[in-house]
Amino acid sequence: MPLPQDFIDRLKAANPIDEVMGSYVTLKRAGRDYVCLCPFHNEKTPSCHIHPDKEFFHCFGCGAGGDVITFVMKYHNLDYWEAVKMLAERGNVPLPENTGYSDAGAQNKKRIYEMNKQAARFFYSQLKTEAGKACLDYLINKRKLSVETIKKYGMGFAPNSWSALKTHMMSLGYSEQELIDASLISRSVHNTKKTFDFFVNRAMFPFIDLTGHIVGFGGRALSADDKRKYLNSKDTACYNKEKFLFSLNFAKNAAVKNRQIILCEGNLDVISLNQAGFENAVASCGTALTDRQARSLTQYADHIIICYDSDEAGQKATSKAINILENTGFKTTVVKMKGAKDPDEYLKLYGAARFKNLLKGSQGSVEYELTKRREGIDTDTDIGKIDYLKRAYGVLAGLNSPVERDIYTSRLSEEFGISKEAIRQEVEAQRRNARKQQEKREWQRTLTFTDKKRDDINPEAFEHPKEDYAEQGIIYFLFANPDSCDEVCKLVTPQEFVTSLNRRIFESLVTKIQTAQDFSVASFNAEFSPDEVGKIVSLMDKYEKLSVDMNVCRDYIDVLKQYARKQQQTNAAADNDSFMKELERLRRNGD
Repeated sequence: MPLPQDFIDRLKAANPIDEVMGSYVTLKRAGRDYVCLCPFHNEKTPSCHIHPDKEFFHCFGCGAGGDVITFVMKYHNLDYWEAVKMLAERGNVPLPENTGYSDAGAQNKKRIYEMNKQAARFFYSQLKTEAGKACLDYLINKRKLSVETIKKYGMGFAPNSWSALKTHMMSLGYSEQELIDASLISRSVHNTKKTFDFFVNRAMFPFIDLTGHIVGFGGRALSADDKRKYLNSKDTACYNKEKFLFSLNFAKNAAVKNRQIILCEGNLDVISLNQAGFENAVASCGTALTDRQARSLTQYADHIIICYDSDEAGQKATSKAINILENTGFKTTVVKMKGAKDPDEYLKLYGAARFKNLLKGSQGSVEYELTKRREGIDTDTDIGKIDYLKRAYGVLAGLNSPVERDIYTSRLSEEFGISKEAIRQEVEAQRRNARKQQEKREWQRTLTFTDKKRDDINPEAFEHPKEDYAEQGIIYFLFANPDSCDEVCKLVTPQEFVTSLNRRIFESLVTKIQTAQDFSVASFNAEFSPDEVGKIVSLMDKYEKLSVDMNVCRDYIDVLKQYARKQQQTNAAADNDSFMKELERLRRNGD
């Protein structure tokens, strides 16, 4: 049963799309509309347009689009009902009673939250057992964590048993499949009837989201024989490793003071920093920083201080993180820890005061990259000097700001006694070459991106671009001319649509029109995914610029009719070919 239209109207009135999106991204006025950097893909030039009067947004870069409900669903990875409830709470709009709406997705997440809470209690209780003493000793004596910190983060111990958690959780009424879905137990690859605990003999760290729910766990091996030093939950309905940041629930409150966040590699680095008073620290849970994680920080910080391990892997991860963060719009600096491999070790060796000074002296990303390029090169020799300068030109060529390029050009000129003009020429040559390469990549992406993206959402469209174009035109015509619905339905049926997504949209739209239901973008959120709603918005945006009247619509319908006739001819030819082959076989056999 759909939600009442008057409720949807009140919900959207209380949550204007420009206000809601403006709380996540920076909007710029463009006439009656707004533009912004798309929150769903990295870009330097705004391609996301918000139309307050039409109550929807559309990104021309990645194809995302929809109304305010679609935005909340996609941004927070929520289902339709969860997004509605979130907006209702935000706008103080009472939810309708007895809607009969299926809340299966929300109930599934709620069940996983409950399981994770019970599992966290179990892990914490195991610290007090005889077997848990070794884990407690590891946390307190080796890692130097206080009891208060252990409690604050809800740390615990996963016993050295393949069934301890499973037995406990099943005694509480949870099924094996539910525990598998929550990534608390696993099914054996070799014997699918056998299941076992996912975390065994590990120090445990609950993953807590911004609403206070435990969405998953990280476990640090306590045995030197375990080659997997860190093990994190698999992705579930509640946890997505590409989006989640460890300790952001604490860091977001601390970051508001100076709009800074410290980015670390490991959970224990973050916990040690938090204990030392640096509560604005987060970690990406065993994965390299992702675009989605970077975008999730934009609401809380402008400046990211990267504090990765000092080993080679950490340095590579640092360069990658710099690129992602700066493309997302952050000011980025890098901490260099001499005499320690990571923040946890640095704090133990030198204390919080020294670390605070280290943060103040953190290198800007350009200085970091230039220093890195200089490692292993003897710049006192001419060959070494030339080698380093070639590398340095590449760093300067990557700077978009002319002021920054000029500052570092002057520094190189003074240090090596080379004219600024010579350095500028080298840098500009690299920038021209980079632009040419980028133009080639953009052109290739222009040729392939739309098809690849469409292939994910409407696979048949890749094989049938002409029919897909016609189908979208018919759908748009119905959106704009609902009074012509009966006439259109006499001319074309859903079965004549070639692509399944367009067929579903057409069927849903016709049903809504014929039964006098709302057929705005909002009405499609309950039965279509956010990406599919984005396709609806995209076609409305595209065909709005064309003059699609009934005559044009008939032309689109003719395209589908022609395809159907060709298919019939092909099938008839195939049938005839099969018949002739069978006749020839019978003749040869003398039947």
